Amino acid sequence: MSETSLAGAACSISTGCLEDMTKRVRDRAFFLWEGAGRPWGREHEFWAKASTEIEGEHHAERKPDRIVAR
Repeated sequence: MSETSLAGAACSISTGCLEDMTKRVRDRAFFLWEGAGRPWGREHEFWAKASTEIEGEHHAERKPDRIVAR
């Protein structure tokens, strides 16, 4: 399967989407942690915030498969 054919595919382990999301969350959490002065013991807080941000972006990027007129 070519890369272009997977562009609109649903997220799955086989498409690499899960690994990509994890990397994006990790990078964002690190950025937030550094911005807060690298506080000790708050890694879960920054991971949760980053995860919420990245998942929100992901859902906003998704377009509906079809539009239903009512």
